[in-house]
Amino acid sequence: MSNYFTFRFQETNEHRQSLVVFCHSDFEVSSLTKVIKEDVDENLIPQRVYLMGYDLSSAVKEELTSDSFFADEIDSWIGTFSDKVSFLTVTSTGRINNSDSNEEFCFSSQLLTTGAESIFENRKGLITSLPSYHFLKPSGDHCDKFIRASNLFTSGIEVAFLAIGLLPYLKSNIKRIYVDTSSISFLVSIAIQLSKRFGEKFPIIESFESYSVFNKPYSFLEDDDSLVVISATTSGGLAHKLTHEHTFKSSNIITLFYSRIKEKQEAIFDISEAVGEIKSVDPSGCKLCEGGSKLIKIEGEQFIPETPKHELLVIKKTDFNEDRKKFFKAFATKKLLKFNTAPSDNWDREHFFVDVKALLESGSDAFRKPLIKKVNKHFSKDISKVICLDDDAAKSLADEIVKIAKAPSEYVVCYNDVTEDDLKGHSSVMVVASAITSGRKLLATARKLRGIKSSATITYLVGFSKLPTLDAFEQLRKDLCLGGHELIPLQTCYLPRLREKALTPWDIEREKLSVFDEIEDPLSDDIGKLPPLLKDRLHELNNFSSQDELFLKSPTDAKLSLRGTFAFWLGLGLENSESSQSDVYWTIQSILHDLRIENDKGLATTYHSTLLSPVCFDRFNDGVIQACLLRSAKPTELNYAVDEGFSRQITDIIITVVKHSDDPQGEGCLEFLLAIWSGRLKVQEKHLKEILVLKDDELPLAVKFMLGEIIKRDC
Repeated sequence: MSNYFTFRFQETNEHRQSLVVFCHSDFEVSSLTKVIKEDVDENLIPQRVYLMGYDLSSAVKEELTSDSFFADEIDSWIGTFSDKVSFLTVTSTGRINNSDSNEEFCFSSQLLTTGAESIFENRKGLITSLPSYHFLKPSGDHCDKFIRASNLFTSGIEVAFLAIGLLPYLKSNIKRIYVDTSSISFLVSIAIQLSKRFGEKFPIIESFESYSVFNKPYSFLEDDDSLVVISATTSGGLAHKLTHEHTFKSSNIITLFYSRIKEKQEAIFDISEAVGEIKSVDPSGCKLCEGGSKLIKIEGEQFIPETPKHELLVIKKTDFNEDRKKFFKAFATKKLLKFNTAPSDNWDREHFFVDVKALLESGSDAFRKPLIKKVNKHFSKDISKVICLDDDAAKSLADEIVKIAKAPSEYVVCYNDVTEDDLKGHSSVMVVASAITSGRKLLATARKLRGIKSSATITYLVGFSKLPTLDAFEQLRKDLCLGGHELIPLQTCYLPRLREKALTPWDIEREKLSVFDEIEDPLSDDIGKLPPLLKDRLHELNNFSSQDELFLKSPTDAKLSLRGTFAFWLGLGLENSESSQSDVYWTIQSILHDLRIENDKGLATTYHSTLLSPVCFDRFNDGVIQACLLRSAKPTELNYAVDEGFSRQITDIIITVVKHSDDPQGEGCLEFLLAIWSGRLKVQEKHLKEILVLKDDELPLAVKFMLGEIIKRDC
């Protein structure tokens, strides 16, 4: 706890800011010296130092000016004591005077506003929404930011400073003060004591709970002896409603903190610069709601959950756990882990696809040995039918199972070739799936098997389980295994489940590029038609015939691939040169998925967001890894615009990548620009301008094209 409140403010026509040191009680030389030195060390030399306090006595001034140690310290850090140090005294009416002349300090209003802004920012008085949620104000409007005044009253010395602004309104006739929230009662009480106008009979302070006062009986005494103090406003709406629905005069309603007020309203601290633009709209026109953002209700005396936190996640080698290492050692770099591939012609493409048919043909011990053990253990003597799902890989796996069990090949039937009636009264059955993502097809098979013998069992044997979590797998097991049946996965690889109708980064990329597919403008160099590199890319997106075409090429038209050591595969005996982009993408998706599961079911919750640290793009600087990170992360995990420091870091990395777009350091350049163009990666507006200003004729054509499209998007 400090006895001082310090901040810097800019006097008109002065190049350098001055330092204000406010003290509610007497200044003490050693502690004051320490506070000033710490500020100078952090913020450099101020123009002047103002020592400020209530009714600053001549004795206090004399003590400080006559202290040779204090004067010497000031001389050594700032300059001549008599030239650089001034005293400001605050009267009980809220006037700030120069102690020497007893005349009002000419920058009083500016000083108070700057001090209030400092408190507002340091105490996090502004709650800012994330893309996942926004606020319902007590007025009924929807907004993306909300002022929480209660955060500002945690320090007694800061409250004593804020009380200065309220003192001019505390006339001696005031008998009662109505506040919109009890959180500001502390400030009002301090101001009453400092005003010295009320003797022993202080005004009564009572909360009317903001807008809720209009929905219940409440008896205001609306004469000149009453004062209404509103904590904060972004529109002046509450004060306006009080004057229209009650007989209060505008002069008897005071707002402490405001970013915008209506004409003739009284308000003290202008925090518009600290707050910025607030989108406050009627519910019927709320674009945030239309975009699926959740609504957080705020009302009256209700406590608002803590100010949202924004943290950075740095991916470490240790985040690739032993189970993941075992899985990728067995199946990576073997053309088995694929992307956007259909199991058979009549099936939809799977985002994560394991080529079980190729795996069986390879004779891999990592898959075949567990398969033999499970078949020997679970293929009971009364099994006479092996039902495989209707894809080529499941059929191949079922054929392999009957060979191992030395059962007739006629046992194998496809799911679509049998009906529930065919299976009534049947003996035990084995159901085979090459891989499962949700388990829905196994559940559909279970419904066909409802009529088998009561003494029979169903064994569901799955090559690869790709369900998102252990909980999801256990729920599927519970649903399938009622009655003593079994669900047996040979391999498990937890992976994120993509919503069926959700657009993937590849869908968005295709949409962006397709707009230009048929446009040819002979009068334009780079507007209206795709550069050759991007035209070829659109063709790739429409075909996806290779597992090395997941990402945009480098600006020099080179395929992105692992260049050096891949930290997560270190010690696994995998050859980077044999890896596909799909192998790397599976790896990065697995790591991020595990981190989301560990971190309270996700990296972003309603009041907490974790962003992928810019350090990750610096540490893993192969273009293919950067591309995997950009496409694996969710937009909320790439929304660096929520914090100026985070935005600065990622902007510096992107600028470096763009400047080096013609060498290996910038091979991921087009992936970064696509992420910005598509809105998946966001930086603050001022930082985006730094990126866009890099557009010039020396850049590769595809880079120049994307920068141009981002510029047009933001115009």
